[in-house]
Amino acid sequence: MTSGDVFRLLESAHVGAYAVSLDQTIVSWNQAAQRILGFSPEQVLGRRCYDVLAGLEPGSIVPGCLEGCPSMRALKAGEVPGAVDVRILCASGERKGVSITPMVVAGRGNDAPVLVHVIHDRSVSESPETATDSVREGLVRRGADVVSDHPTTAPDSAHGSELTGRELEVLRLVALGRSTPEIAGQLAISSHTVLNHIRNLRRKLDATSKLEAVVTAMRLGLLDWT
Repeated sequence: MTSGDVFRLLESAHVGAYAVSLDQTIVSWNQAAQRILGFSPEQVLGRRCYDVLAGLEPGSIVPGCLEGCPSMRALKAGEVPGAVDVRILCASGERKGVSITPMVVAGRGNDAPVLVHVIHDRSVSESPETATDSVREGLVRRGADVVSDHPTTAPDSAHGSELTGRELEVLRLVALGRSTPEIAGQLAISSHTVLNHIRNLRRKLDATSKLEAVVTAMRLGLLDWT
C-alpha cells in the first residue's frame, strides 16, 4: 500500500485522522479532522504537527509531542502505542479535549513509513477503540502493514553506535522515502556508494530490509526529529 493509498483511505474515513512523516510534518488531513478542529488541509499541510496542535497531556503545560511522537516513544520501548488523552489547539485558538491514537504504517518501495493519528472527539458516543479499529481495519484490508501493532523487545543500543555519520545520513534519507538516486544527488556521492552504505547499515542493525532498518533505528532513537 503506497502512501497515496493511505492518504486516500484516510480522506474517506468517517473519523478524524491525519498523517505525518517521520519528522512530524503533516502530509494528510481529512475532512473529519477539519470538522473536529476547524483547520482546513491548506492551513496545516507541510507544517509540523506540534506547531499546529501543541497537544497538552493532563497536568502538563508543555506540548508532549515536542519530545517526539508518542508512537515513536512507544516503538522505542517495543510497545504497541495506545490512545493518548490530550487538549489540542483548534483553529479558533481554543483547546479541545480529544483522544489521539497513533499508528505507524509501512510504506511500499521508496515510500517512507507514515504516522497515522486517529482523532476521537470526546463529545461523540463512539469509543476511541471503535474509531481506531475502523481505520486500522481499512488499512489492513487493503494490504497495509501497521508496524506499530507488532511489539518487540527494544533492540540493543550497541547496534546503533556502530553506524558511521554518513550511514546515519543515508538512513535518515531512506526513512524519508528518498530513492537511491535522490540520496546520491543530495549527498554528492554515487548511487553505488549509497547502496554500499545501505547494505552496511542493514548489516549493523541486523535488518533484512530497508523498512526493518528504519523501524529498528526509530526504536533506538536514531531518527528523532524535534
